[in-house]
Order: sequence, then structure tokens, then C-alpha cells
Amino acid sequence: MKVLIPVDGSKPALAALLHVASLAHSRIVVETLLLNVQPRFHRHVSQFSSRAARDALRAERSAAAIAPAIEALSRTRLPFRAVSELGNVAERIAAVAKREGVDEIVMGTGRHPQWLRWLNPSIAQAVMERTDIPVTVLARGQAGALERYALPAGLAGLAALLIAAE
Repeated sequence: MKVLIPVDGSKPALAALLHVASLAHSRIVVETLLLNVQPRFHRHVSQFSSRAARDALRAERSAAAIAPAIEALSRTRLPFRAVSELGNVAERIAAVAKREGVDEIVMGTGRHPQWLRWLNPSIAQAVMERTDIPVTVLARGQAGALERYALPAGLAGLAALLIAAE
């Protein structure tokens, strides 16, 4: 079984590795493909930097994002390959899955640091819309008090103000 795991260096994204380990523990032969997708820089940023500088920065970011997954898989002695791509995250995940002939895409989602939110449920949804390959989404982490109470209360207050204004 060939499994694609998109990683961004966050703990929720690494949850997919537990799924692969459980498959291997069940005596299923698993080949893992780790994928990190680096987004393109906006043209306003690109005009002030060289292609070599942008490529070096992307390579550095990709290596840092894939490193924890490589370390974890190396300890389990499961076979894997690591690949980096450039472009729209959901599109590249679906394209690599098709190109590599994977049997399943396993994505871990959850509470990411603010600067590391590319692998979120909307990305998982976008991947599902672009491929017929089964996508397993593993949720990790809990919403904080701000997200559970303050945000809904704030939205309710805003809705009440809008209704009152009419």
C-alpha cells in the first residue's frame, strides 16, 4: 500500500504517521511518500529577490518542515521517500498523489501555529475535491477558549447589532 502524507512541520500534520505505523503494525506493507508543498511568493515579493534566493529559502523551509517526519519514520524503519513541490498546496497534493499512484492520502489537521496554517481542514476539503484517491483526515488538538467562546459570542453580538440596526 502506498500512502501520501503531506507535512508542514506541525504536530497535527505528524498525526498521519501514527496511522501509517498502525497499518504497518497490522502487517500491511506500507510505502510512505512524505510531501511538503511550498507556496509561490507573491509577485510583489518576487520582484525584489533573485530566483536563487527564493529557491534557497523554499528548500530551507521544506527541509525544516519534513525533518520531524523523516526522523519519526527513520525510527520505525518503514520505507519512505520525501518530496518537495512548489505551487498551490491542494493542487500539488492531488497531482503528486496521481503521479505517484498512491492508494491513500492521509492528512493530519488541527491547531497549527498562526504562521503555519496551510494544512487545515479547508486544504483537506480542496484536496478531496481534486482527486478520486481516498483521503483520510485525522484531527488533532482542541480549540482554545477564545475560539470556543469569545469568537461565537462576538459573532452573535455582531449579528444582534446588525438586526437592531435594521
